[in-house]
Amino acid sequence: MGTTRGLGNTDIEPGTPRWGSAKVDSRTNLILKVKDLDKVFVFDAGTISELRIGRVNPDNGERPEVDLTDAEAIEKGVSRRHATIIRKEGGAIHLVDKGSDNGTYLNGQKLIPNQARILRDGDEIRLGFLVLNVRFERFS
Repeated sequence: MGTTRGLGNTDIEPGTPRWGSAKVDSRTNLILKVKDLDKVFVFDAGTISELRIGRVNPDNGERPEVDLTDAEAIEKGVSRRHATIIRKEGGAIHLVDKGSDNGTYLNGQKLIPNQARILRDGDEIRLGFLVLNVRFERFS
C-alpha cells in the first residue's frame, strides 16, 4: 500500500487567491464580469463597505455602483436595487438580495432576501436572467 502525498501547490504565490477562496485584503480587487458581454466592474475589495447592484432609476437618475442598465438589465429582470455586496468584519465579501422581484442566485441557489452569503473567487451571481462571474485578483 502506497503513501498518500499532500497536494500542495508550489506554483501559487503566497497570499494569491485561489479558486473558491473568500480571503481578501487591501491588495485584492473584486472583479465582476457580465457573462457574454465585455462589461467588467473592478473594485478595490479592501475599501468596499457596500456596493449596490441594479440599474439606473429613471425617475431621479440615481445609478448603483454596479449599473447593469447597458447590459439589458430591464429585459433580463434586474431591479433598480436588486442586491448589494458588502464587506463584513474580518474582510470577507458578502452578497445580499434586497428583496428583488426576480431573485438573486449564488451558484444556482436562490438567496433569502436580506440574508448575507459569502462570495468566493469563481462564484456565479444571477440577477433575474443576467449572470455575473466573480473573481478576486491581487494587485501590487
